[in-house]
Amino acid sequence: MKSLKFIPLIFLFILSSCESSSYVTMPGPKTGVDFTSGKWLLNELDCPKNSRDKLTAETLDYFKKNLGERISYINDVNGLLITRKIHLDPNKTKLKELKDGTGFDFFINIVSTKNKNDFSSVELYQDENDLGKNESAVTLEVYDLNLQEIIFSQKVVGTAHKKETKSMWETEKSDKLIDNITFYRSSDKLMVGSLKRIFKNLNKASVK
Repeated sequence: MKSLKFIPLIFLFILSSCESSSYVTMPGPKTGVDFTSGKWLLNELDCPKNSRDKLTAETLDYFKKNLGERISYINDVNGLLITRKIHLDPNKTKLKELKDGTGFDFFINIVSTKNKNDFSSVELYQDENDLGKNESAVTLEVYDLNLQEIIFSQKVVGTAHKKETKSMWETEKSDKLIDNITFYRSSDKLMVGSLKRIFKNLNKASVK
């Protein structure tokens, strides 16, 4: 029965969290993705180093669910004759080079950035006039290397804003610690959230 005493405390922690976050989708060229055929190659993600393992794992998990053994990660394939950094929106010449240098049918390219990182994910005694935001952006492109075309391109920007909080006890300043804790979505979590939003949209534009 002792564990029941912690329920109100957990509930108050949830209530004390105050965040305004949003995701904005900016679509690009898209003709549709067919997951039922071809060999797919995932490029090394161009993203902050401390986020690469998490984003790579999320990406491979998604594509393996849709492609099974037909998806390969570039760092696990030997004998490729391409550079690891592929810029977004490549032209036909670059796409032909990717085809000749890999032998794959489709190529997945992901670029992610932290645009703003003004505050931490947990803050104590936040100043009412302290403003700022965390913001991350993720762009995912899929190239058909046989046709030398970009068949899917989408960018999602995730943002978390600070906003003024009110005391749960309607006092100007509460002396209770629980009333002065605010949780925010970090730039790293916004990155993962943006990537998952793209996957959700990709599902709508794909054949399985």
